[in-house]
Amino acid sequence: MVLSDKATIVLDTSVLLNFIRIDRMDLLQPLAVPLLVPEDVREEVSRPDQRKVLEAAISSGLLHVESIADRVEVALFADLARIGRFGPGERAVMAVALTRGMAAGLQERLAGAEMRRRDKAARIITTEDIVLRTIKAGGITVPDADGLLVEWRTHHRFASRIKTFEGMA
Repeated sequence: MVLSDKATIVLDTSVLLNFIRIDRMDLLQPLAVPLLVPEDVREEVSRPDQRKVLEAAISSGLLHVESIADRVEVALFADLARIGRFGPGERAVMAVALTRGMAAGLQERLAGAEMRRRDKAARIITTEDIVLRTIKAGGITVPDADGLLVEWRTHHRFASRIKTFEGMA
């Protein structure tokens, strides 16, 4: 299945926290696509300051929260739990994205590999992909986006393989 750049993105905790930690949830707005947060991901954001930012994004309509209720999603969530290497948020993102044909906002390579093992056409969207889309949408400049890479690397333990967005946009 080929998903357009307008496909709903189901966001995992790591991707959300990358934007929450730098106080730049606004960078998700120019994506102009539905952004879904499984309830399991919402529950993983436990620090009060980060939870406050997340809840504000939900209240504003930027993010939409849904629980896994469909029996196929529940079964896939349980099957992924048996593997033993994915947390509840990752399992929820994979279960929703795979069963509903949505893109998965995942940073964890093992989770992405598992999704592609189950569906070769699975669409994985990383933090860097979101920033690149935001650059293309005019929501941030390349120099400012490069500044985010430095901030994440030096202050937030997120070291991207990308060193600059120059020439990518």
